[in-house]
Amino acid sequence: MKRKIILLIVIYIIFIALGLPDALIGSGWNMIREDLHVSLGTLGFMTVAVYSMSVLATFNAPRLLRLLETKRIAIISVFLTGTALIFISQVTAFYQMLFFAIPLGIGAGAIDVSLNHYMAKNYEAKHMNYLHSFYGIGVTLGPTVMAYTLSQNSWRNGYIIVGLMLLVIALIALLTHKLWAKEPKEEREDTHAHIKIKDILKIKGAIASILIFMFYVHIESLGGVWIASYFYIQKDISYASAALFTTTYYLALTIGRLTSGFVSSIVTPQQLVKIGQTLIVISAVLMLFNFSSLWVYYVIVFLFGLGCAPIYPNMMFLNSIYFEKKQLSKMVSLQMALGYMGFGILTPLAGLFFDKISIAFFPIFVLFTGTILWLITLRLMANKKLVFKTINS
Repeated sequence: MKRKIILLIVIYIIFIALGLPDALIGSGWNMIREDLHVSLGTLGFMTVAVYSMSVLATFNAPRLLRLLETKRIAIISVFLTGTALIFISQVTAFYQMLFFAIPLGIGAGAIDVSLNHYMAKNYEAKHMNYLHSFYGIGVTLGPTVMAYTLSQNSWRNGYIIVGLMLLVIALIALLTHKLWAKEPKEEREDTHAHIKIKDILKIKGAIASILIFMFYVHIESLGGVWIASYFYIQKDISYASAALFTTTYYLALTIGRLTSGFVSSIVTPQQLVKIGQTLIVISAVLMLFNFSSLWVYYVIVFLFGLGCAPIYPNMMFLNSIYFEKKQLSKMVSLQMALGYMGFGILTPLAGLFFDKISIAFFPIFVLFTGTILWLITLRLMANKKLVFKTINS
């Protein structure tokens, strides 16, 4: 039991590593783009590059999980992302950042899909919420570090500090590798057996579930990537203060996921998802209004993050209820691949729109996408067979 608890803590720490780099470029972009002499919308190219690599990793996850044990994937991936961040801190031109997007994206995708599958298969819903709250710790800490280094007039030091933190986490994972349960090759090949995409898509609820992940990740990434720029440009706020909106957003995400874990015994995963989506829509509407006090905007952003909090982990947990064990690996890989496409395609397209038209439309994008997400979720959960299976599981 002691070994299992220690292992759970190590997995949580690894998920901090997953979150640490995600909001760095968004929170520091206003200084980065001026230093590298590129436009606001150029951020979309970096987003596409990183998440194209993440899609590649997640789409091939069943093959990767058949080849390597989860612990090996985690150790290698954290090391790759940490090294990539340190190299990014030394670039002198934007195109160089795109090169290091390759290990950054592959590392993030491999960590994400392998640990999500591991947790969905072996742990309860509350542990999945806790796992993603640790992602929230990482993704909150990242822009906080960046906000500090920006106040010292340096975005590069932010990347160096976070990169070193990831390398330390990789060392922790390496030193504790014996705590992980063995995953024999025969077991891996059976659990992650090849299933054709067309067969997965025929499963009732599969397409709706995949679309939910795509639109949700798009919404979460809109907040992480563009919320600092929105308040910097539209509300005339300083670099450091604007970066703190990203921190506030991810702090709320973390608190919300911790809270979801605590209340998961009395509130169903379906209810938590619906509550979160409702809060997203409300916060998007409130962002359309102007307020004289800065703290009101922080409250609205906090509400936005709180709404995002329960959706991903609870939808991930529902996979173990909605789908059969042999379908789980392929289902998770498709959900996450489409989710990364939401970040890697829809969010950059939104960035192109913000660059060419106006970032004032940021709340409209959140509201529109949030409404689509809400409607698809209602359709999925209204399926009587899925609900019946959930209630009687």
